[in-house]
Amino acid sequence: MTQFNQLSQIGSTFVTIRGIESNPFIVNRAAVYVDGIPFREVQDQSLGFIEQVEVLRGPQGTLYGSNTESGLIVIRTRMPTDSFEMDASLTGTFFGNGEGIDARFAAGGPLTSTLAGSVVVTHEEADSFLRNIASSIGEPGYLQNSFVQGKLRWNPTERLTIDLLSYYFRQRAPGLYKQEFLPIDPDVYNANYSGFNGGLTPGRYRLVNDAPKNTERDEYTVGANLNYDLGGARLDVNASWRSDTDDAFGTDIDLTALPAVAGADLGSDRFVNMEARLSAARGDPVQWVVGMNHYRDRRQQTLLTLVGPGGLADYNPAPPQTSRSRDYAVFGNVSVPIADKVRLGGGLRLESAERALNQQAGSLDLGPAGQFAFAAEDLSQTFTELLPRVSIDWKPTENLLLYTSVAKGWIPGGFNLAAASVSVTEDFTRYGAETLWTYEAGAKLTLLNGRALLAGAVFHTDAQNWQEYNVLVDSSGQAVSTNLITSNAAIRSRGFEVELTARPDPTLNLTASLGYVDSIYTDYRFSAVQDFTGNRVKLVPRFDASLAASWRPWRGLFLRGEANAVGDTPLHPENIAKQNAYVLLNAQVGWEQDEWDLRLFVDNITDERVFTTQAYSNFAFGFDGTYYAGIGSPRVIGLRLARRWR
Repeated sequence: MTQFNQLSQIGSTFVTIRGIESNPFIVNRAAVYVDGIPFREVQDQSLGFIEQVEVLRGPQGTLYGSNTESGLIVIRTRMPTDSFEMDASLTGTFFGNGEGIDARFAAGGPLTSTLAGSVVVTHEEADSFLRNIASSIGEPGYLQNSFVQGKLRWNPTERLTIDLLSYYFRQRAPGLYKQEFLPIDPDVYNANYSGFNGGLTPGRYRLVNDAPKNTERDEYTVGANLNYDLGGARLDVNASWRSDTDDAFGTDIDLTALPAVAGADLGSDRFVNMEARLSAARGDPVQWVVGMNHYRDRRQQTLLTLVGPGGLADYNPAPPQTSRSRDYAVFGNVSVPIADKVRLGGGLRLESAERALNQQAGSLDLGPAGQFAFAAEDLSQTFTELLPRVSIDWKPTENLLLYTSVAKGWIPGGFNLAAASVSVTEDFTRYGAETLWTYEAGAKLTLLNGRALLAGAVFHTDAQNWQEYNVLVDSSGQAVSTNLITSNAAIRSRGFEVELTARPDPTLNLTASLGYVDSIYTDYRFSAVQDFTGNRVKLVPRFDASLAASWRPWRGLFLRGEANAVGDTPLHPENIAKQNAYVLLNAQVGWEQDEWDLRLFVDNITDERVFTTQAYSNFAFGFDGTYYAGIGSPRVIGLRLARRWR
C-alpha cells in the first residue's frame, strides 16, 4: 500500500509505503529518482511529459542507498527520439474557490544522424484552493509555475549513448505559504477566536490568517548519463547538479486574524550526485552489478519572525544556519540460478555518511511564545552502515513466480537546525541513525493467457531509532521550539497487499488493489509524561483499496472511473486527532483521435475534505480544544485539449 501526501498546494510531497511513514522535514523514506536524478525531499514541481512511473516496495538500500527504507519511485520523462514529434495541451480547471489553467508544449527529433534533442515548456496559473480571507496584504492566494527542460541524446556508435538534460523550474505564489493548517473542529475554533477574527470564520477550504504570505522558489538542474556496451557487460555513469532556492513567508503561528506573530524561512540548497555502475549484459544467466556512489548537499536556512502588524519587508531574521552532507558508497548485487527455476539473489552496500552543522548564536522573537535561542554550533559526525539484501525466486510454472526477501534500510543521523525556549533544558542538537529490517514473501500469477496479472505479498518491518519530526510544547500545548528531529522511538509494521491488473477484452482495462497494515510504535517515550508506546504510527491508514476501469467501447470514445478508499488515519503520535475513513471518486470522459483528444474530468467528485498532514495544537496559544492540519484538494472539474504531430 502506497500513500502520497502533500503539504498544502505548494509544499513538499511525502510518501508512505507499507506503514513506513515519510516526512518532508526529515527525508522521504521512499527515494524518488527522476531521469536518474535523486530527490531526497520531493517538492511540488512540473515534470514535463511523464512516460513511466515505477514503484518498488521494500528497502532498496543495496543499490540506491540510505533513504530507500520503504521503497523506490522511479520516474522517467520522455527522451528524444530519432523521428520528429510534437505535442501541445491546454487544460482548464474549476473548483470551489477559483480556477486555473495549465499549458504544455513538447517538441523533439533528430538534429543530426547521431544526435537528437527535445524541449519541454509548461506554464500553470491557478487560484489557491485554500483561500485566506484575512490576508493583511490583500492577497488570498495565487500560484504560478513555469518549467523549461532541454534534453540531448547522442549515439556516436551503436555501443555508446550519452544523455544530457537541463531544466529550470520557477514558482511564484503570492499569498501562499508552503504549509497551511486549518482547524479540524471549526466550531471550537470559532468559539475561541471569534473576537480575534472580527466575525470572519474559517470554511471547508478557507483560512483566517493575517500573516503576510509569499513563496518564491527557483530550481536549476543539470544531469548527464553515459551508457556503454562493453560486449560482456554494461557501464553506466550518472552525474547531476541541482540548486534549489526557496523563500517562504507567512506561517501564521497564532493561526488567527490577530497580528500576533508570524514566521518565515529562507532556504538555499545545493545537491551533487555521481554514480558509476558496471553490470552484466542483458540476458546473461548470472545477473550482477557493482558500483560506487558519491552524494553531497549543502543547505543554508534563515528563520525570520514578524511580531505584531507589518508587511513582507518587516520580518526579522535570525543568524543563518548551514548543514552539510557527504555520502560515499560502494555496492554490489548478484542473482544466480541455483536449481531448476530457482534463483538466489544477494547484495551488500557499504555507506559512509558525514553530517555537519554550523550556526551562529542568535535568537527568534516569538511574541506570545517568548524568545527562542540558537546556540553557536560547529559540529560534525560520520555514520557508517552495511546494507545487505538476500532474496530467493522460484518459478514452478511459466505463469507463477514465488519469492521471499530480507533487506536492511537506514537513514543516517544528524544535527537539528533548531531554536528553543530557555525553558527547554534537554539537548536536542543531535539525533541518531535509524535502521530497519524488512521481511517479505509474495507471489505473481499470470492469468487469461497473459491478459491479467495477480500479485500479492505479506511483509513485516522492525525499525529502531525511528526518526520523528517534532515541535516541543509545554504543559499547556504552546510551542517552545522550532522544528526538530528526534530518534527515541521504534516501530513495527506488518500487513499484506494484493493487486490485480487485467485486460479481459481489447476495449477494457481494469486495475484493483487492497492493502492492510498494522503499524505501531513499539517504543516511544517522548518525555516523562508522554508515552506513545503501543499507539499507531501517525499518517499511516489501516487499509487502502482502489478500483479503476478504462473503457473504449468504440473508436474515439474514452471512459474512465476510479475509486480510492483509505482507512482511518491518526494524524499525530498521540492518536487523538484522526482523519476518518473516506472514499475519493474520480471520472473522465473523452474523445480520442490519432492527432488530438478532448477530455472532461472530475477529481474528488463528492468533494471530500481530507486532512493529509500531521496535526498540531495552536503554536502560539497552546491546546485550545482542537487540532490543526493541512488538507488535500477539493473537487476539481477540468477540460483538457491535446494535439499531437508525428
